[in-house]
Amino acid sequence: MITTYLDDIAVGDTSVSRQRTITETDIVQFAMFTGDWHPIHTVVPYAEADPRFGQRIAHGALVVSVALGLVEFWPAAMRAFYGFDRLRFVHPTHIGDTLRVETEVLAIKRRDDGDGVVTYRFVVLNDKDEQLCVADLLALVAARPEDGDG
Repeated sequence: MITTYLDDIAVGDTSVSRQRTITETDIVQFAMFTGDWHPIHTVVPYAEADPRFGQRIAHGALVVSVALGLVEFWPAAMRAFYGFDRLRFVHPTHIGDTLRVETEVLAIKRRDDGDGVVTYRFVVLNDKDEQLCVADLLALVAARPEDGDG
C-alpha cells in the first residue's frame, strides 16, 4: 500500500494485500487481550441463537487490526497511521474467513512540511469476495528526501 514516497503516489493507484485466515484462536486471544467478551464473539449457543448471525463472529476491532497488518508499507515512507473516516462493518467476519485488503488512493494533500496525508479507500474482503469492512484510511506519508536517498 505505502511502498514509495509521497511524490510517487497518484490518485487512482491501487493495491491488494496478502491474505490471512481468521481463526477461533484469534477471537479468543483478542477477547482476552481487550476484555471484550461479548457473547456474539465467544459463546456458541448465544451466537447460534442470534437470528442476524447464527454463529460467532469476529470483533470488528480484530478485523481492522488484522487488515492493517496485512497491508504492505515501507517504513521510510510511512510516517504514521493518521486515522479512519467513515469506517463501516458491512458484513460479519466468521471463523475461517480468509481476509485481504484492497486499497485505492482517493486524495493526496501535501502539508507545509513537505510530507502529505494520503486518503485511501480501504476495503476488507473475504475469500467469497464479500466486503466485510469499508473505510477511508488516512496515512501520513513522507516526501522524497532532498538528498535523493531511498
